[in-house]
Amino acid sequence: MIDFNEYVDNYEELHTKNIKQSGFKPAYFDEHKIKTLSNDFFRNKQSNKKIRFLNFGCGIGKSEIYINQYFRNVEITSVDISIKSILKAKARNVQFKNIDFKHFTELQELYFDSKFDVIFLANVLHHIPVNLHLNTLSFLKSQLDQDGYFYLFEHNPKNFLTKKAFHSCEFDMGCEMISDKTIIQMLKNTGYHNIKRKFILFFPKFFHFLIPLEKYLYFLSLGGQYWVKGTR
Repeated sequence: MIDFNEYVDNYEELHTKNIKQSGFKPAYFDEHKIKTLSNDFFRNKQSNKKIRFLNFGCGIGKSEIYINQYFRNVEITSVDISIKSILKAKARNVQFKNIDFKHFTELQELYFDSKFDVIFLANVLHHIPVNLHLNTLSFLKSQLDQDGYFYLFEHNPKNFLTKKAFHSCEFDMGCEMISDKTIIQMLKNTGYHNIKRKFILFFPKFFHFLIPLEKYLYFLSLGGQYWVKGTR
């Protein structure tokens, strides 16, 4: 596993350099995921309901500002195995009083007072050793509320630009991209239900005028990333 403690100080600089060809800054992708998730989640949920949200593998806390933006009544728990990342995440989100940051080294250390309405796992699974994938997914399913949703975002190995960026990224060295079919099968193997998958991020900034069309292309396996959701 990559030790993200080594990358905390220059993570954003490295990430910005790695995705330069897209024309976007990292914040665009951070917000895009949360906006995509919230649009799906609130299709069948009341927007004024208190939401318990778990950000598993929160890193340096770049998503929390958008979780608060798109989930107006939310209680956030953000966890990570990198203690330096957690400390930086706390510092950059000090203005929010609804976030509980937790550091852990083993899943068994994590204890939560109640189940979650949303569990969010964004570009994290490929950093977890393959032999721990099923155990991790099973644990997260056990933390879902009966009516909750699990959302997993990953890089799409079928997209040439994403694949190129992935293999040139310093903190992805030694990792393997995971296909959507593999993720879906793992979710089935660990007992998830109502599994759905969609592809996102089809156009670089140069073609920004085409971005509104992306919502109609979710079934094409050409997007830069994909997301998969499931229930207990």
